[in-house]
Amino acid sequence: GDFSWDQFDKLFNANLANGLGNLVARVAKLCEQNGVTIATDLACEHFEVPIEIALEDFQFNEALNFIWSRITDLDKEINQKKPWELRGKEAQDILVQLSYDIQEIAYNLQPFLPETAEKILKQFSGQIKSQPPLFPRI
Repeated sequence: GDFSWDQFDKLFNANLANGLGNLVARVAKLCEQNGVTIATDLACEHFEVPIEIALEDFQFNEALNFIWSRITDLDKEINQKKPWELRGKEAQDILVQLSYDIQEIAYNLQPFLPETAEKILKQFSGQIKSQPPLFPRI
């Protein structure tokens, strides 16, 4: 394969630090500011169908593409709904749903980033609080 450290750094920053890491940090901070608490039991107990199919067919790139598209879609949703401009029940409802969406993303990430998935699932269980960045930029 074609590999360079510069390309690795760019992909790391784009997908992990700016993508997944930023999504988790943004939502966690908003949840903390709004006192959001969610159930400690996971809302998802199995992989989403496209992930399951891709894993069964050893199409790991397809599974990861699906996960990253979910991250991108969730970022777009946050920017459209602007939960930082909302208060009370309206903000809480949106942030709870975003938290469950992040749980699903983390659950689906387990085969690829097990430690990171575990950190996210722990962070988005019960009282949600900000944590140090999952992926510091390099």
